[in-house]
Amino acid sequence: MELKEYLQIFKRNIKLFVTIVIGVFLLGILIQVGLPSFYKAEVNLDVTRTGQQKETADYRYDEFYRLQADERFADTVVRWLQSGRIQEDILSLAAPGVEFKRLKASRLSSQLIRVTFIVKEESDARIITAAISKVLNEKSQELNKYQQNNNWFKLIVSEPVVNSYKIPLFKLSIILLFVGIFAGFWGVLIRHYL
Repeated sequence: MELKEYLQIFKRNIKLFVTIVIGVFLLGILIQVGLPSFYKAEVNLDVTRTGQQKETADYRYDEFYRLQADERFADTVVRWLQSGRIQEDILSLAAPGVEFKRLKASRLSSQLIRVTFIVKEESDARIITAAISKVLNEKSQELNKYQQNNNWFKLIVSEPVVNSYKIPLFKLSIILLFVGIFAGFWGVLIRHYL
């Protein structure tokens, strides 16, 4: 078939095409409005030390290797947060009914880790953040149990930044328009060939 024949098919079925586009658009908006609200929380974890090495005039290898050690420890914390065991420990410390989904951690620098997760209520983000802080610092202290190093790792956990976890209406409208045009295109062709 040539292009002009396809154009004729769409001209004859313009009502079906427009109906499908509008239907997909309205259905998408209704689903967005009807879905329960979720919130995305972001927390920063800073790797620091519990103490300082004694002052000395000698060259200190600890200062030279500190950033590398912090980086390795930050990688360990990221792996801990990916562990189901640690996530269960975090949930067990949270209040009953408080849950999170899609907990992700990534190291942004040698001493900075970003943690994101989804919660149902905005206030749940603070509860989960407090549980994360407690579990990770306890886990860190377990590693130091037999060494008793005064200059051991500690995590400073920031207050969570919480935002709505819905697609903005403008962005959603553009996505639905493209999906509607795609569905309308195939709807017209399927009707023509049937």
